[in-house]
Amino acid sequence: MKKRLFFAFPITYGLYPKISQLEKEISKKLKINWLPIENLHLTLLFLGWLDVNDIVRIIEIFEKSVKENQDIFSTLKIKITKVDYGPPGKNRMIWLYLEKNAQLIEMKKILENNLSQNQIVYQKEERELLPHINLARLKYSYNLPEIKKELHWGIILNKLNLFESQLEKPFARYEVLSSVRLFSNT
Repeated sequence: MKKRLFFAFPITYGLYPKISQLEKEISKKLKINWLPIENLHLTLLFLGWLDVNDIVRIIEIFEKSVKENQDIFSTLKIKITKVDYGPPGKNRMIWLYLEKNAQLIEMKKILENNLSQNQIVYQKEERELLPHINLARLKYSYNLPEIKKELHWGIILNKLNLFESQLEKPFARYEVLSSVRLFSNT
């Protein structure tokens, strides 16, 4: 049996009111079904469909990676720069775009290397990490109104989870398989 897995940062509750207000503004221009706010996250590494027998090892690798790299797996301070359609050029979703961040890239590399060294075969992405939070999936991608808005929201992410994604209608359901609190860098 296989499960669909990914590593992601859950968004913090302090962001909920800002996102809710932004969704109200966009809803005046576009009829849309927003993803449930509790489903919103910043994906660090998508693993794809993995055998359930590998999950215990993946959790061990995850927790060891964090513990051995406390300087990298520390509280992440990052900025949300804009809301717009995504992915760029495809307009299939509405995204909050985040600034590119060296710490985020390094976390991803550490997890990728440690999973590979331990013979965990996962769905590797060849494209560069484009940090974003998906707010909605669109039913169509033509004749869309302009929604782009520059944002200057600073956020702090202090938890990283290994999620299982269960694809259901109308929205995926996420179950936390493992969660680590990022180390305070103060």
